[in-house]
Amino acid sequence: MAIPNSFDILQAVIEATPDAIFVKDLDGRYVLVNAAAARFLGRSADDIVGRNDFELYEPATARQFVEDDRRVLATGRAQSFEGVATSEEGSQAYLVTKGVYRDPRGAILGLYGISHDITELRKAHETIEQTREALFRAQKMEAVGQLTGGIAHDFNNLLAVIIGNIELLRHHLPRGPYADDLIDSILRAALQGRELIGQLLAFSRQRQLNPRPVDINQLVDSIVRLLDRTLGSGITVATSTAPDVGVAVVDPAALESAILNIALNARDAMANGGTLTIRTSRSCVVTPPIADDAPAPGTYVCIEMEDTGCGMPPEVAARVFEPFFTTKGMTGGTGLGLSMVYGFARQSGGAIAVNSAPGRGTCFTLLLPHREVDAEAGDGPAAIQASLNADRSALDGGR
Repeated sequence: MAIPNSFDILQAVIEATPDAIFVKDLDGRYVLVNAAAARFLGRSADDIVGRNDFELYEPATARQFVEDDRRVLATGRAQSFEGVATSEEGSQAYLVTKGVYRDPRGAILGLYGISHDITELRKAHETIEQTREALFRAQKMEAVGQLTGGIAHDFNNLLAVIIGNIELLRHHLPRGPYADDLIDSILRAALQGRELIGQLLAFSRQRQLNPRPVDINQLVDSIVRLLDRTLGSGITVATSTAPDVGVAVVDPAALESAILNIALNARDAMANGGTLTIRTSRSCVVTPPIADDAPAPGTYVCIEMEDTGCGMPPEVAARVFEPFFTTKGMTGGTGLGLSMVYGFARQSGGAIAVNSAPGRGTCFTLLLPHREVDAEAGDGPAAIQASLNADRSALDGGR
């Protein structure tokens, strides 16, 4: 059997390796490329040899390669570089080692490179980092929720004593304008405190909810009329409801409050006017949750509320659901509206997420557990509509 010579062996290894291997002369022209390098460029090896980077890659990628080559040739030492290369065939994250090759007298003739595709590795690292951040955020929100719930219950007990004694004073003190004004002022403050406590309990998922089957499209159509009056003439409310959304099991009053809270935040983000779009759809989650506040696998009703406002930087978007966090200053609100929405979504067995960027608006995505309609159990359209009408009448009567 004939033994192949060393050149044939080397050539076979170069062609078989999955890493891109190339050799350039001092003018930056390719003198050798293997099959992996040719595949990324979508060209044949013969078409690449004799060309330089500017003839093969996008300008930004070519400039980076030429700068890396310059550094290697200047030092004469092998160096590693990491980046993203873009060609007509697409983009690829790479880790490349470049070094020089010399003639027998030691003079540099050009450089070589061995480039490893790290696209999938980068994606894996990004996924791990996102999972770590999501886990940290969920743990922080859970800890804050437990602390908030405990404090809220204690304050609720104190307020109950205060409100009860105020009512006793009203009955036992001599009546007069001065005393009545003082009692009314104290009572109003105490009731406002109780309302804030209710919002804290909502965030900590300890508020009493009354979940029932709710036709989401009908509820959205109903609340849009309220939003048209509430948001002002400068804000346009548009809807896009999918016909197969169906029914979610939620507290309808709490859901209306959540939608209203998000809409009011959208209004504040569109100081010069804009559009708030409410979309409904059905969503299936198949992947296991990476954190406690992520949705479990199952079928959900999805409500998206997207505005054309100023948007938020990542560091602000990451904190919007924290209680008392607000960007509106000391007089702009309590910072409990979105935290209450977060608590409602979690207590209902769903989830909420936000996607925002400066100058590109904000989109809140609310997922709520979907329920198949059972007409025999009284969950048909007529029963659901009757329930909605009753809830609407109660809400309108309380406004």
